[in-house]
Amino acid sequence: METPRLMDYHLHTAVTIDGKMGEIGACDRALSLGIKEIAFTNHVMLTQPDYTMSPASFLDHWEQIQSCKQRYPQINICLGIEMDYYLNREKEIEATLESYEKSIGRPFDLVLGSVHEIKGGFFSSKYVAPGFFKDRDLVSLYCDYFELAAKAVNSRLFDIIAHPDLIKKYTYELTPPVPFDNYRLSVEPFIDALINCGVGLEVNTKGLKLEVKEAYPSIEFLELYLSKAKAFGSEPIITLGSDAHKVDDVGFCIYEAAANLRKLGVRYLTSFENRNKSAMFL
Repeated sequence: METPRLMDYHLHTAVTIDGKMGEIGACDRALSLGIKEIAFTNHVMLTQPDYTMSPASFLDHWEQIQSCKQRYPQINICLGIEMDYYLNREKEIEATLESYEKSIGRPFDLVLGSVHEIKGGFFSSKYVAPGFFKDRDLVSLYCDYFELAAKAVNSRLFDIIAHPDLIKKYTYELTPPVPFDNYRLSVEPFIDALINCGVGLEVNTKGLKLEVKEAYPSIEFLELYLSKAKAFGSEPIITLGSDAHKVDDVGFCIYEAAANLRKLGVRYLTSFENRNKSAMFL
């Protein structure tokens, strides 16, 4: 029987304001947990300079990754990026990705697409969120989020959509819960776009550390995605990520997330190299 391999495809290092770990520390932690494949996916947000790798920091980051590849032959180490999507800025996003790749003479292994802002509101920021969510209709916000996420998918700029229902981040902290059925109709076009465009989704365990106490996406969301993929005759495209910003969080709940996927009938994750997909036994 094939031996299962686990991944952590969402790691942030200290090249942007939110990262608190180095590449070596992340690799040490992954190795200690038996995680066989990782991806460094630092931020690029066109509207948030503090959350954007500078060209110089990116070159240093790549040098560190190359060193880690030699130091940790037991781990498959991927170069990724978490790139935010902005409506009507697709060409700028594409050019930005190309500029990073050109600087090192090779493509990324994978590109995570994210939505952290809606209509200029940085809703995922702990500093902005209290004012952003105050007196807002939550169902409308959720619908706006998934409409924008669907456009991100249809841009075909990304391989995976990270934390697909991030809009729920401050549930139980700043907002009450919103039942999935209340926004299901806005999720369906997003999932249809994922399947039609061959873009995957990430099961991100970061939410389990927060008040929402739920992975991104929710079980209901994930079940809908899997049922639609089956109906379309498509293999699900799924990665696992801890969204770690410090060493202790690398691999957080990855084994539990993998077990939940197996219970749902998922047998393979999707691995990436040079933006090409391959199956990875779960």
